[in-house]
Amino acid sequence: MVKVLYFSILRERVGKSEEEIDFKGSVAQLRELLSERYPQIRDILGSVRFAVNEEYVGEDFQLSGNERVALIPPVSGG
Repeated sequence: MVKVLYFSILRERVGKSEEEIDFKGSVAQLRELLSERYPQIRDILGSVRFAVNEEYVGEDFQLSGNERVALIPPVSGG
């Protein structure tokens, strides 16, 4: 199981701060799965950064099913 953590606008749109998903594969595949599962975040999911066990990773990073994956949306400031 992968523990997925949602922050900021993602948490608001998904309606939860975390969930466990039975998943093994690349970050790119997880991004696609979440896009299908939650169409309401599709518009920003492409610019979301993924951090696995508190370290940013690329699209090809392989998840073995025992990680904490934080989805970090883009931040704007003023």
